[in-house]
Amino acid sequence: MTNKSGILLFANRMNNVIERVVSYLGGFVFFGVTILAIVEVVRRYFFGLAFDWGQDAAIYLVVVSVALYFSVTQIRRGHLVMAAVIEYLNYKKYYRVVGLSKIVATTLTASLCLSLSISGWSMVSYSYSIGVMSDSLVFNLWPFHFFFILGIGLMGVVALFQILEDVVSYQNGDHLKGQIEMVADI
Repeated sequence: MTNKSGILLFANRMNNVIERVVSYLGGFVFFGVTILAIVEVVRRYFFGLAFDWGQDAAIYLVVVSVALYFSVTQIRRGHLVMAAVIEYLNYKKYYRVVGLSKIVATTLTASLCLSLSISGWSMVSYSYSIGVMSDSLVFNLWPFHFFFILGIGLMGVVALFQILEDVVSYQNGDHLKGQIEMVADI
C-alpha cells in the first residue's frame, strides 16, 4: 500500500464515520423537531394552547439539524455548483485548469469553514459566560451556537480530506479524461 492510498483510505473511512454519525444525529433531531411542530399545531389550533418555548425550540433545533448536515452535503459534494465557467473551460479542453479549479475551490471551502469554526469558539464561550437566552427565556443559546460551529468545522475537515482526494486525482491524471463531476463544490 502506497502512502497516497493509505491517506485516501483514512480520509474515506473518516468521511464514512462522519456521514454515518452525523446523518443519524441530524435526522434524529429533525424527526424530533417535526414531531414537536406537529404537537404544537394540534395544541394551538385544536385546544387553543401552545408551549411558550415551542417556537424557539423548533427554530433552533432545525438550525442544529441543518448545521450538522453541512458536512454530509460536503462529503457528497452536493453544495451549490457554479458550473457554467467550468463547463466552458472543459468544452474548450482546458482540462488542467478545470482540475486545478476544483482543488482551489475545495481549498477555499476548507479554509473558510475552518476559519469560521476556529473563530466561532470565542462566540460559544462568550454566549456561555454571559448566559445568552432564547426569546422565550427558556433555552441557553450556547448549545445551539456550539452545534452550528461543530457543523461548519466538520464541513471544513471533510473539505480537507477532499483536497487530498483532488490532489491525488490530479496527480493521477484523472482531469485529462475530459469528464467533469457536476456534483462538485466549484
